[in-house]
Parts: sequence; structure tokens; C-alpha cells
Amino acid sequence: MKILKIGCIVLLLAINMTAQTQEAIAVDKVIAVVGKNMVKESELEVTYLQAVHQKSTSSDDEFTNKCDLLETMLLNKLLLHQAEVDTVNFTDAQVEQQFNALIQRNYGSLENCAKAMGKTPQEIKDKYMPETKNNMLMQSVVTNLTANLKLTPKEVTDFFNSIPKDSLPTIDEEYEFIQIVKHPIISQEDKDIIIQRLNGYRERISKGTKFSTLATLYSEDPGSAKKGGELGFFSRGQMVDEFETAAFALKTPGEVSPVIETKYGFHIIQLIERRGNQINVRHILIQAKPSDVALAKAKEDLDSIRNIIESGKISFEEAISVFSDDDSKINEGLIINPQTASTKFPKGNINKLMGNINNADFLSMKQGDITQPIAFESEGGTAYRLIKVRSKIESHKVNLHDDYDKIYNLASDQQRSNFIIDWANKKVKNTYVRLDPDYSQCKFKVNWAKQ
Repeated sequence: MKILKIGCIVLLLAINMTAQTQEAIAVDKVIAVVGKNMVKESELEVTYLQAVHQKSTSSDDEFTNKCDLLETMLLNKLLLHQAEVDTVNFTDAQVEQQFNALIQRNYGSLENCAKAMGKTPQEIKDKYMPETKNNMLMQSVVTNLTANLKLTPKEVTDFFNSIPKDSLPTIDEEYEFIQIVKHPIISQEDKDIIIQRLNGYRERISKGTKFSTLATLYSEDPGSAKKGGELGFFSRGQMVDEFETAAFALKTPGEVSPVIETKYGFHIIQLIERRGNQINVRHILIQAKPSDVALAKAKEDLDSIRNIIESGKISFEEAISVFSDDDSKINEGLIINPQTASTKFPKGNINKLMGNINNADFLSMKQGDITQPIAFESEGGTAYRLIKVRSKIESHKVNLHDDYDKIYNLASDQQRSNFIIDWANKKVKNTYVRLDPDYSQCKFKVNWAKQ
């Protein structure tokens, strides 16, 4: 339910869930300390083996590659140290949401991940939840440090022109899509039944039943239900508006809100604790589920809209603003690639990224073609949409005209990397750093061996 905006930068090591590199390394010597954060030789060895396995090493020389990886690890430890100085923190619920998204993107489910790595789901969570939190802390620090960095179009162009022409990569065929979405209408009668049900829970709580017990039994928010509905501490701006308004209006621990409606469904909220500008609450979520009749009507409406478009009475683009129920209508109906946050989808992975596996054969469609109504799971539940192929971009060498967004992101990554290196060189002057003599010959960008 939470909206967490986390970016990523090239300096941070992603959590790399590769089964082949999880065997224990015998060596366990501390080779560096930054603030209170240690780097063990076993960590460096595992990271090096992962890099070799993925063929992401930059040199034929093992020592040089280990030096490069060690510097990334040292930067990570310095960022974690800064997060502690800045008292940056994330709730357990936020960390679990990010962890689940990572698992979903790479494996589809925690069970699939556990099977691939030969471990139990709990072992996966025990190992990678702390690493997920560390990544979130580091990314938060980087975001704060680089928030004011800007790039002009000339700087992007200069960056592109600095890349040797024979080093320019080839971009595989890509697609852009726009959509018209129809949500099934939930009848007021169905809403009233949910509201009555939640008010029944409120009455039971007022008579002594524990909110956490009812949340565990009945809440349809799987992330918090197993914790008795508890979401953990959060500040303003981290929840959808209606939820946040109701939650922060609660004054006394144990107080329960009236029933509220958000795009996720209907909730009641109980205040657990207020700590400065943050609060911790429990909630019970009941989602409004459309009837089969309502779903059929949404599909029928899209069929009619498609027929009107095909007849030439209205364009697809005009129909988006007139008929679509989705927030994407304010952005010309563009569908966003959840993996890259761009509007482009790579050939061969479209259905999975869009959540329409086997529903549409996009590769056989031409630019301008429109699908039949397709069911999908939106934030508010099952809905239908028409999808139009807005553009098909043929495989090509990267260029400013077709790939400005990619080049901008690369230039921005380079700008942030340079900024973080400069920041680190200043920061280490006043930070405790100890480096093992075995690595004193590394050609680092940061003066880690300042002593």
C-alpha cells in the first residue's frame, strides 16, 4: 500500500541473488573499516566471484578488479555511515515492500527464489532483508546529496559525443504503448456491505477485541495482516492522501478512525504511537471486489470504444482523455515500464513487464494496431484496457534522437558518480577509516589510505 520512491545509482551494488555464488568463503579477515562498518575479505571474495560469473569485471587483472569492487564496497560503507549520522531510517513495512518487489522482479515469488537458491524462504528473508534495508539507506543518502544536480541538453550532448563511436551499444527493438482503462463500477450496495462489515469490527474493538487479532484474521493487506495490521513508523507524504489524513487525525494511542476509502479499498486505522513527526498505526483493509456483471460491463464498454475508434469517429488518443479511468490519461495514456521507469519496452519481455503474459502477441502487431480488451490487475483491482502500439523502434546504434532518455540517464549517473567521489574525498578526512596493507597498492579514486 505504501508509495516508496527509491532511485538507484551506479555506485551501489545491487542485491545479487545468484545461487552459484552463495557458498561460504573460508577467509574471514577484516580488510577495511569505515566508521563502524567493516568489510570482510569473505564479502569481497563473494562479490568478486559474482562479478566473474556475470562477466562484469572491467580488467583481465584479478587484483585490479578486486580493488575496483573494494572501492565500491568502501563507498557503500561510507554512505551507511552517513545514513547513521543523518539518522535516516525505514520502517520494517517499507523494507519488506522493497524486498518483495525485488523478489517479484527477479523470481516471480519468494518460493521460486528459495527453490533456485536451495534455501528456505525464511533463510532468504533473513539474509536479504538486512541487505535490502542497507541499500535503501544508501540510496536515500545519495538522493539527498545529489538532489540539486542538473544536466543541460548541451551537457548531455557533450557526454554522448565523448563516447567513442565504436563503443556505442546496439539497442534491441523497442515498443511504446498507450492505453484506455475501464474500471468496473462497484455498486453502492457492495460498498455499503464493506462499510457495515468494518463498522462491525470497530464495535468489537470498542468492546475489548484486539485490533491486531481482527487485522490478522480479516485484513486483505497481506504485508501488514501477518503483523496484526501494523505498518511501522511513517511521515507525511509516504501514504496516499486519504489514508494519511485519517491516520494523522488520530490523537490518542488506541483510537480507531471511521471507515475511509482509498484507491486500494476501505480501511479502519488504529493509532499505536506518535513519535515526533512520525506515527505508527495498524489498519484493516477490505477491498471492494467488482461483480461478474460489472467486469463484463467494463469489457463491453471497451469493445464499444474500440468500435468507435475503428470507425474513425474518434482517435485513440482523443478517446484516452474522454473515456480512460486511469491516471495515465494525464500523460497521454503512456504505459510505463516498471523495470526502467521509461516508456519503452524491450522486445521479447513485453507481456511479463506489462503483466499481460500470453494475453497479447505484441510482436506480431504493427505500429498503430490496437488490442482487444485485456484484463489486468490495477492498483484498485481487476480492470480492462485497450492497448495501442504507439511506436515500434527498430534495432539501432544508440543515438541522441531515439535514445535521449537513455543517454541522459547515463550522463546523470556519471555526474552523480563524480559528485559522490568528490564528496567521499572530503568526508573521509573526518571519518575513521582503516585499510588492510594488502590493498594499499590499489589505485583508488578516494583517498581511503589517508594516514
